[in-house]
Amino acid sequence: MQISRAGDYALRAVIYLSRQDSGRLATIGEIAHAQQIPQAFLPKLMSMLIKAKVVQSVQGPKGGYRLARPSAEINFLDVIQAIDGPISLVMCQDGETCCEIEEFCTMNEVFALAQKQLTDFFRDFTFADLPLQVEGVLTDENLERGLTQLAGKSKRRKSNSL
Repeated sequence: MQISRAGDYALRAVIYLSRQDSGRLATIGEIAHAQQIPQAFLPKLMSMLIKAKVVQSVQGPKGGYRLARPSAEINFLDVIQAIDGPISLVMCQDGETCCEIEEFCTMNEVFALAQKQLTDFFRDFTFADLPLQVEGVLTDENLERGLTQLAGKSKRRKSNSL
């Protein structure tokens, strides 16, 4: 599974909006410039995010875009699926039959578990979980520390909901 370039741009746009003051509207040009997204491509993505109830649009001379819900209620899966559709690691997991050996395939359960874990992972992380800014250069050590912090937030959230 690979998130498309459109999915990446949509995630970046939502990250930008999640960092704005509540209710503040951001223009397409502002979002595109801040997140290095091609400005001509962004309106189509924003329409898809509006349809998925991730983003709101306000029309008019002082209009723009903002999150449709608090950033703690919008997860990565919401955005990925709005742009790229449901996550499917292999054809056998997309609800369709995939081949003539499906009935006795030994890999099917492995892919089903992997797909569930990936989907759950993206569902567990909201845009409120992201740090406000990246500290320093992205190195393996910084990446590992960031992933450890996110995993800790996820575990705390799950234990609090039990």
